[in-house]
Amino acid sequence: MIRKGNECRSEIREHMRDGDGQVLVTNLFEKEELLGKSRMLGTLTLEPGCGIGKHQHNNEAEYFFVMKGNPVYYDDDEEIQLQEGDVTICEDGHYHAITNKTDETVVVVACILLK
Repeated sequence: MIRKGNECRSEIREHMRDGDGQVLVTNLFEKEELLGKSRMLGTLTLEPGCGIGKHQHNNEAEYFFVMKGNPVYYDDDEEIQLQEGDVTICEDGHYHAITNKTDETVVVVACILLK
């Protein structure tokens, strides 16, 4: 199967997980295409001032790969400035958040794997 980029389903989520602004979520694959091993594989686009609020993952883990920009990532209670090429894991039972405090667009690949 091949899916062209412009054929991927996108949606804007306002105040995602109580975060600021809106997040453009683009699903690279639909949940039913992920073989029951994942519930999300896509990109998150954060414009300046936008982010995803602090939330916990239970019975799953979320992985981020920063494709573009320099977001601030919250790993439990630690605040870390990320750069392009950085990766993160929010393991089962832990909390995380991400926000764009810069003047540039941030794009992150996100994958949520089920335990």
